[in-house]
Amino acid sequence: MAEASPRPRVLVVEDEAIVVMDLRRRLERLGYELAAVADTGEEAVRLAGVVAPDLALMDIMLAGPMDGIAAAARIRERFSVPVVFLSAHTDPETLRRAGEAVPHGYVIKPFEDRELGTALEIALYRSRMERRLAENERWMAMTLAHLGEGVVTTGPDGLVRFVNPMAEKLLARPGDEVLGRTLAEVYQTRADEDMESDDGDSLLLCRADGASLPVEQRFSDILDDRGQRLGSVVVFRDISRRREVEQALRESVVGLRRTLKETVNALTVTSETRDPFTAGHQERVSHLASALAARLGCDADTCEGIRVAGLIHDIGKIHVPSEILAKPQSLTPLEIGIVRDHSRVGYDILKDIPFPWPVARMVLEHHERMDGSGYPHGLSGEAQLQGSRILAVADVAEAMTSHRPYRAAFPLEAMLDELRDGRGVRYDAAVVDACLEVLTDGTFQF
Repeated sequence: MAEASPRPRVLVVEDEAIVVMDLRRRLERLGYELAAVADTGEEAVRLAGVVAPDLALMDIMLAGPMDGIAAAARIRERFSVPVVFLSAHTDPETLRRAGEAVPHGYVIKPFEDRELGTALEIALYRSRMERRLAENERWMAMTLAHLGEGVVTTGPDGLVRFVNPMAEKLLARPGDEVLGRTLAEVYQTRADEDMESDDGDSLLLCRADGASLPVEQRFSDILDDRGQRLGSVVVFRDISRRREVEQALRESVVGLRRTLKETVNALTVTSETRDPFTAGHQERVSHLASALAARLGCDADTCEGIRVAGLIHDIGKIHVPSEILAKPQSLTPLEIGIVRDHSRVGYDILKDIPFPWPVARMVLEHHERMDGSGYPHGLSGEAQLQGSRILAVADVAEAMTSHRPYRAAFPLEAMLDELRDGRGVRYDAAVVDACLEVLTDGTFQF
C-alpha cells in the first residue's frame, strides 16, 4: 500500500492569539500541519530558517519594527518559502507594498475555509512550479557552462542575450563585451580556402585577439509554442584537433597506398622474372581490365581493385618450372595441369594480404568460365565475382594478341571473333560487349 503524502507544513505569523487558535483549527480541517507560530516579523524570519515550512501564512500588521510585508520579502529572499498574506487591510498603499513582496496569495479577513484552502493550494502549486522551473534553469545553466561547444543566443532585437564560458574562450572576448551587441559584431567567420571540407562548409572564426580558429557551426531560430520567432542561437565548436587528426589520417592513407603500390609492383616483377616471354602481360591485362570496369560503370574504387588484381593475376606462376613456361612445343597433360594450378597458388600467396578489395579471389577465379568449363573449381555464372569475369575477358584478349614460345600472336580480328563466339557462353556478355567497344572505338590500345 502506498504511503500517504505528508501534510504540507504551514508557518503561521500572527500576533493575536485568538486568531492563531482559529487558524490552527482551520488548517487541521483543510489537511495542513502547523509547523510553528511567530508573532513578530523577526521571529518569522528566524523560524522560517529553522523549521523549513512549505509555506507561510502571514498577517501584514505585526508588532515590532518589521511588519509582515518586510518579513515576507526577507523570507522569500533567504529561504524561497511561498507567503500568503492574511489581512483586513485593502487600502491601495498596503496592496502596493504587498505586491512588491511578490506574495503567492492574499486572503482578506474575514474569510471562509474554502477561500483559505484555495489560496493555500494555489500558493503551493505556484511554489512547486517555480521551484521546478528554477531547478531546470540551474540544470541548463550548469550544462551550458560545462558544454564543450560555444553557445551564443540573441533576442528578437538581434542583440546577444547569452554567451556561455566556452563561447567566451573561443571568441577571446569576456561576456560583458558580448552581451547587448549584435551577433555580427562579435561572431564573424570567413571561408577557409586552404582546407577542403566534405560538406563544403569549412570556416575560420575571426577571434578578438586577431587569431583564426577552424570551427563547425549551426544556426537555429528560437520559436515559441505558436511558431513565433523569439531570437536565434548559434552553436560552434573548435575543430582544430579534428583537422590535425584528419590530416594525419590523409598522410597515413597516402603512405599506405604507396606501400601497397610498391608491394604490388614487387609481386608483378617477381612473377614476370619467372616467365620473360610474358613480361608486360599482367600490366596490359590490368590496363584493359580497369578500362572495361570503367566502361561497365564501376566506381573508381572498384576499378582500382580490378586494376591491382590484374597486375598480379599470374603471381602463382612462380611455382611453375621455367622450362615449362619457356617450352616452345605444346605442353603435355601433366604440364598443363601444373600450369593451371597457378590460379590456386596465386590465391594462397595473396589470401592473407589485407587488400581493400577481393584481390585474392579475383586471382583464383580469372580462368573460370560462365558455362562452368573453366578452372580451378568449374564455377559458372554469378558464382564468380564481376571482377573475375572482367579479368577473364581481359586475360584472353591480351594473351591471344601476344606472342608465346609455342605460337605467334593471333590477329586482332581472330581475338574479337573468339570473344563474339564465347559471348554469353564462356564469357560474360556485358563484359564482352564492353571489350569490343573499347577495342574498336579507339578508346583502348594495347
